[in-house]
Amino acid sequence: MSRSGRVDTLVTLVAVLVTGLALVRITASGGPWPSAACVVAGCAAVLLRHRHPPAAWAATTAGVVLVGQADPAWVSLGALSQLALLHLVSTARRRGWAVTAVVTALVFCLPPLLNGPGIAVEADVAAMIAWTAGAVGVGHAVRSRRDYVLAVEDRARRAEQMREAVARRRVVEERLRIARELHDVVGHHVAVITVHAGLARRTLRTDPARSEDALVETENAARAVLREMAGILRLLRADDVDADTPAPGLERVGNLVDAVRRGGVEVDARLDGGQVPDLVSVTGYRVAQEALTNAARHGTGRVELAVRRAPGTVVVEVVNPVADAAPSRTGGHGLVGMRERVDAVGGCLEAGRDGAVFRVRATLPLESGCPDPDGEDVR
Repeated sequence: MSRSGRVDTLVTLVAVLVTGLALVRITASGGPWPSAACVVAGCAAVLLRHRHPPAAWAATTAGVVLVGQADPAWVSLGALSQLALLHLVSTARRRGWAVTAVVTALVFCLPPLLNGPGIAVEADVAAMIAWTAGAVGVGHAVRSRRDYVLAVEDRARRAEQMREAVARRRVVEERLRIARELHDVVGHHVAVITVHAGLARRTLRTDPARSEDALVETENAARAVLREMAGILRLLRADDVDADTPAPGLERVGNLVDAVRRGGVEVDARLDGGQVPDLVSVTGYRVAQEALTNAARHGTGRVELAVRRAPGTVVVEVVNPVADAAPSRTGGHGLVGMRERVDAVGGCLEAGRDGAVFRVRATLPLESGCPDPDGEDVR
């Protein structure tokens, strides 16, 4: 049971005890029975205080005024009035219980003051004020404790909701990351498989040796798909990710170029070397991979690939001619994934038709922002 619950139970027990003692005293003295009725009514009001606290206080305080200080039931009704005031302070607004506290103090202090001055009167008044102040203090403490518990519970509930929201967001982000990885890995190798399978079919009778080479490349690409898929699944199932497993970076763009060239696509590559941050290197590799995959699928001629170092940036650019009727491809999932990756490192991506060619140009900052490849920051 909470502290406020224990106080509430104690108030109930005290009200019953005070009422019982008053009834025993009134019965022993042979009356007056109207006072006994007032005590019983005051006790009932205290027991029903949760339904309407102001009414409970008003009923008990009215009983104090009605019976008068000379009545033997006055003390018991006074105790019931203070108990009702305690509960009212613990539940009502400050302005409301402040007024009732003042009225209660006046009700208890006026009768002694009307009897005339004296040391006994001053002592009675001081006792009544202390009695009222004690009820107000206990009620305020109960109220403060309850408000504190409610505030703590509210903060805990909000924190739990925040944790759930963060968990849901992380799940969505992880799903998007997995989707991008699967698209990059499977999409590129499937494009290579398609190109080599088509080459093998066209040269099966006219150039068996070249057809065989194309089938070997198809087999290698299929094995690469299985290998990288197995790696992704292993990382998803493992509790701890092996941090020593290197992610593909710009140093492996040459392998992409070789794979596309073996598929019969001419690629003019200009690859600048140099150390770059790991995240930028991986992003540049994925951009080049997706752009070369699209060029192999939809391009109609020589592909130009450039990985250039500029002051503070790395620029990855892929340009390939396209047919006049070819769509712009600005809304594909691959381009969406590229844009998300580039945005994640603070870079800029330009992708779309430029006359008779399709151009993909990613500017990746080595530190932050989205600088111009000539060195001017365009943030």
